[in-house]
Amino acid sequence: MVSVVSAHSCGATTTSLALALASHRPTLLAECGAGVGSVRTGYRVGEWGGEVGLWHLAQADRQGQLPEAFEAHLRRLDVEGNRLWLPGLTDPLQAAALAQTWVPLGELLRAMEMDGQGYDIVADCGRVVLEPGGVHTSLFPAPLLWRSDLVLMVLRNSVTSVAQTNPVVRALKEALEQHGGGVDMLRLLLVKEPAGTLSSSEVASRLQVPVAGMLPWDDKAARLFTHGVGNPKQASLPLMKQAREAARLIGVEVHTRKTRLGYMPAPVSSSVVAGLMQRLTSKRRQVADGA
Repeated sequence: MVSVVSAHSCGATTTSLALALASHRPTLLAECGAGVGSVRTGYRVGEWGGEVGLWHLAQADRQGQLPEAFEAHLRRLDVEGNRLWLPGLTDPLQAAALAQTWVPLGELLRAMEMDGQGYDIVADCGRVVLEPGGVHTSLFPAPLLWRSDLVLMVLRNSVTSVAQTNPVVRALKEALEQHGGGVDMLRLLLVKEPAGTLSSSEVASRLQVPVAGMLPWDDKAARLFTHGVGNPKQASLPLMKQAREAARLIGVEVHTRKTRLGYMPAPVSSSVVAGLMQRLTSKRRQVADGA
């Protein structure tokens, strides 16, 4: 599982969506930011409203029905059924209700990976929320980060963006060291804005975090993903071309880190989760076969 975050408004959702669509493997995009999710009103152009999404999972979790609700609230991102999407919140005031749900949701998302036979998980965790003492653990899906293979900090290659990101990186490093798998989980994903003057090596040096990749400034892709405006061919968008390469490099980093740590995927202990994976795999095959 890869979690995508930002220190300010610089495209975490657009980046998450691009990575999910660009991967060569089946992917699941979980829109988990504490703010209002923008995929349903943007990329999906209002196809669904508040009747689906993350907030309903908090209610189901209290009733012991989280896996069933999780499946019920998944939606397709593509016609082939290889890209799934868990819609986010429709009201930022809903975020506090999820404080106790992040941990079981994180376990469920990890189970969806099924030892490489399931889905690659991209968790759009949005803007990092800080409180005195560090990362906020209820108004921000921090437990998802602790269970991730990599945490990608999205920022622009400008002096201002780096300055705004610096204190958040410091807080994240401390939190990942204390709760997660260590600071080596953190990577930077740069958006090359027109006014940006810093190279990837300069940004990495200033923040003391490796750069996993760089994405172009793509107005057409931003309008499509954020507002649902336009109908360009996705494969021809500069953002998607670079996202495919970024997804490949991120996959290599995840594999390398797992190998180094001797990572063994946790068994799927819940028959409900196992059944969920079987049904999703069956649906995917049926779509691919034209059933």
